[in-house]
Amino acid sequence: MDRVTKLTSPSLVVLATLGVIAALYLLKAILIPIALALVLACMLNPLTTLLRRVLPLSPTGAAVVLFLLTVLCGLYVASLTAESLVQAANTLPADIERLSGRISHRINDMIRDHPSMRGILPEPGTIDLLGDANRAMVIDTLSIGLADLSIRVAQGFFILILVLFLLAESDMLTTKVIRFFAATPGDANAAARILGRLTSQIRNYLVARTIINLGLGIVLALSLWGLNVKFPFALGLFAGLMNFIPYVGQMIGGGLPTLITIGQSGSIGDALIVAAVYLAAVGIEGYIVTPFVMGRSLDMNGTTVLIACLFWGFLWGLVGLILAMPIAVTMKLVFQTVPELNRWAELMSLDWRTPGADDSALNLPPDSAPDAPGLPEPSTASSEAIRPGSSAPAGRH
Repeated sequence: MDRVTKLTSPSLVVLATLGVIAALYLLKAILIPIALALVLACMLNPLTTLLRRVLPLSPTGAAVVLFLLTVLCGLYVASLTAESLVQAANTLPADIERLSGRISHRINDMIRDHPSMRGILPEPGTIDLLGDANRAMVIDTLSIGLADLSIRVAQGFFILILVLFLLAESDMLTTKVIRFFAATPGDANAAARILGRLTSQIRNYLVARTIINLGLGIVLALSLWGLNVKFPFALGLFAGLMNFIPYVGQMIGGGLPTLITIGQSGSIGDALIVAAVYLAAVGIEGYIVTPFVMGRSLDMNGTTVLIACLFWGFLWGLVGLILAMPIAVTMKLVFQTVPELNRWAELMSLDWRTPGADDSALNLPPDSAPDAPGLPEPSTASSEAIRPGSSAPAGRH
């Protein structure tokens, strides 16, 4: 019976894991707004406390004031996005057509001057067809974006309403959650301390990451505006949002303004200047600002980061990619807080170690490995007996 239990336990764990993954995927229409609302509520909770200190407001009143301010900011961002999409729909197709025409004309000139390069360079007609296909794809994408904008605004409004209720009832919900998981008053006090410390760490990370990305977006927007690139503020906002996505997001955030610059001016030099400005801003953010503000609070190895991005990106798309790091950081902090889960936190971390863990056995040189238990140390005679080409000692068959 014990053997059957040992064999079925891993199977049950695998089935439970697959069930959770299926639920996350099938219920993403419900879970994504809840996840975004929880992130926003965690970030905005200190502002409600500040409003209550400055103004004679109740928790509900402070949450309502913050809700109205957030709605105004969201409507401004939505109007800026709509304006940029309309301008892009009017100008980008022409820029793509003009750029493909220039490339096709340049290839024609090179083939005419150097006939031997005909088999190396692509056909000019292929470039024209590619330009037409890309122009049609851009028009369709922008049209879909404009059509979906109203739906996204409605979803954002619903998320903000959920944030309003979370902020207004945060004290009550926190108490009920602690009582739900804690059986005794002592456990409740310990759970309250752990939850407060955990929430503070998660909030510090989210606020710091958001402020850094917002500053990066503003710097890039002003730089693109100074370089006379189209849609500077929309591109800066896009780059700041993409900076939430590790590795891939930075390439996308810098590639889009570079491509728009090429289509706008047709000059490789202007595109290289834009790319250099973006790389300089991202380099300063990554190597100076972020270590100074956040230190090594993340302490996550690259493998964990990539797996988290692949997992949540597959389940929830672009929103999953943006939420991948906050979710992974939250899980790691939870694993560090619960002693039984410390080994998972160590697996996700770069330098963090389980408290009290003995690493001496992991750093043994190859020649000093302990002998297998129950086996005597081999003698010289036995070593000679197993040497290739030697005969067995007398008396042993």
